[in-house]
Amino acid sequence: MHFYPSSIFARYWLTAVMLVWLGGCATLPDDLQQSPSQGYAHPEETLLGRFANEKAPEDKTLSGVKLLADPGDAFKARFAIAGFAEKTLDMQYYLWKGDLAGQLLFWRALEAADRGVKVRFLIDDIYHSGRDKSYALFDTHPNVEVRVFNPMANRTVGRNLNFVINKRHLNHRMHNKIFMADNAVAVLGGRNIGNDYFGVDTQANFFDLDVLTVGKGATEAGAAFDEYWNSRYAVPIMTLHKKTYTREDLEEQRKQLRESLHNLDALPYALNFETSETLEELRRWRDDLIWAEAHVVVDPLERFEGQGESALIEFTEEWVDEIDVEFLAESAYLIPSKQGLENIRAMSDRGVRVRLLTNSLMSNNHLTAHSGYMKYRKAILEAGAELHELRADAALRDHFRANRKNSEVPAGIHTKSFVIDGQQALIGSFNFDPRSRDLNSEIGLVVSNREFAHQVVEQMNRDFHPENSYRLFLNENGKLRWEITNPDGSATIFKHDPGASIWKRTGARILSWLPIEKEL
Repeated sequence: MHFYPSSIFARYWLTAVMLVWLGGCATLPDDLQQSPSQGYAHPEETLLGRFANEKAPEDKTLSGVKLLADPGDAFKARFAIAGFAEKTLDMQYYLWKGDLAGQLLFWRALEAADRGVKVRFLIDDIYHSGRDKSYALFDTHPNVEVRVFNPMANRTVGRNLNFVINKRHLNHRMHNKIFMADNAVAVLGGRNIGNDYFGVDTQANFFDLDVLTVGKGATEAGAAFDEYWNSRYAVPIMTLHKKTYTREDLEEQRKQLRESLHNLDALPYALNFETSETLEELRRWRDDLIWAEAHVVVDPLERFEGQGESALIEFTEEWVDEIDVEFLAESAYLIPSKQGLENIRAMSDRGVRVRLLTNSLMSNNHLTAHSGYMKYRKAILEAGAELHELRADAALRDHFRANRKNSEVPAGIHTKSFVIDGQQALIGSFNFDPRSRDLNSEIGLVVSNREFAHQVVEQMNRDFHPENSYRLFLNENGKLRWEITNPDGSATIFKHDPGASIWKRTGARILSWLPIEKEL
């Protein structure tokens, strides 16, 4: 065994520390090599545009909207409109996983690029460590451009330190979600791209809501995409990843993506590849469109400088005093602000029914988020709201029998939607938590139409059913309790977070003591 002198040890150690530190202090170049571009200016000239306009009303201020509640419909809608894109395909996401769902949609996008469609892919950087090569290969295609939003300058071992040193700026993340073809058809909502958002995962899946929109709604979604795409925060992948790749490298990636087509039996629904069948599917969706007043609400880019108010909060504040009958909301993460609690109390005091649903401890995919929420459960109830938590064993898990083999796949809620007085609905990316209020950028489609709002309420009422959620209440001693109503009409009461071990409950409690709420 050899021993090195302490001075040599110190020298190597100091060198390593300095390298990591310098990596943490890395900055982006002044010239980001950005070229501005816009979505297609004449969507009415494309197949999708003409198709949508066949049954459109004369009033061009209206939008066609269709609720996408079923995970299979949500995936197939994206797969179909990418297949019919003729001019542009724009995809903006917070999270895009490299699993089957992610691979299939990447393959579909590459297929669109092959036939001349201009593909723009804008991805937030927070969850994509190690993915630069894949994105750079995708960007190699002459019709594809990839940009990373608000990226960390250091792409290697100093990445995390880079985040810590520049946290004030890098903690602001792009949570927007848009999937759009030809500026003619857009899908907005809560879903990221991954198996668990489309009912494919064999371990856990999410309930969620999207909305497909055409007409004015799609045009506004296109403008929102362009605003973020052309901002100085959208950095081309080749500025971050300097390595040059060849056509052969791209072909190898294409081959790997094509392999995903051999795993279609893992999908609990069938994908249409024949043009005639896909057109028929689109025709059914088109015929189901509700034409209504709708507009996109999107956060300003000033959010990334720590300025600018949440556009979704501003919208809500405009309406909160006008709500007469009911405010119904589902949010994956629920950590109310002081103003939010005051709004709940004010609505309840004047007779408005406030119903809220979020994740239980066992259905929440982020223990830290639950630790922030659990401190407010009593306050929410005392303010007058009806509070429900999704059961991890919800009967709706039947939608998630991925591969048709496992009927015990646990459920979680990822929905971010609310309905006002049964007349106005918002489908979007906004959670009722500090991160959405103060740190992330968010987007949503507000639809002012009773028929559409009724469809959203129907989906939410299903989630509120005792088979799918717990009703929380305070007993005569002011203690928090969970209740489910059994099929025979009897009630089962729980004194602690149902199904959670003492260790998990203790872990959540300890986290709730930490000063991290503003980060959640």
